[in-house]
Amino acid sequence: MEDDHISCGDESQSLSDEQIKDNILTMIIAGQDTTASAITWMVKYLDENQEVLEILKAEQFSLAEKSSPNSFLSLEDLNDMSYSSKVSPKLRLRYALQTRYKIKKGWNINIDARSIHLDPTVYNDPDKFIPSRFDDESKPYSFLGFGQGGRTCLGMNLARAMMLVFLHRLVTTYKWKVIDSDSSIEQWALFARLKSGCPVHVARIRDDVVRS
Repeated sequence: MEDDHISCGDESQSLSDEQIKDNILTMIIAGQDTTASAITWMVKYLDENQEVLEILKAEQFSLAEKSSPNSFLSLEDLNDMSYSSKVSPKLRLRYALQTRYKIKKGWNINIDARSIHLDPTVYNDPDKFIPSRFDDESKPYSFLGFGQGGRTCLGMNLARAMMLVFLHRLVTTYKWKVIDSDSSIEQWALFARLKSGCPVHVARIRDDVVRS
């Protein structure tokens, strides 16, 4: 009994410096940068695709009319955002997907999900912002934004909730215009990051317009 107590002591449960660094990087990158990058692309693509924005606004204003102005969104509200859930753009960079390689023992393999998302044999017109493409059931392993199987991102539902809440507050409270339309991407960024930073001009929607 005493030995069991010793084996379960503080020393066996403490994290190494390497584990601590890994956890910090996970919090900073996976918990913040990915969602922020996706939100940036949402703002840009919605401004460039007004027909998509109008459909999105109709859904969000319909939801807003059912609740009081100062109320918080509920899980049920998020589940009702069927179109908005398809609007979230995926991190996109253009790389060629290589095939027909023999994988040798001991190799570490990294799948480039962005190449799959931009593969025209998987998605028609992959360079276009078409949320309705997700109306139909996707091919297996055709969307790897959050991984698959046992390695699926644990923060997937949190990221989804964060982006949906942001979309709701943005669309029902503000109107915006992207100032710099340049789509050039930083070459060495971990995620698809615009060189311009996506500057926008934001104005609050008047209450009387919202109610009409």
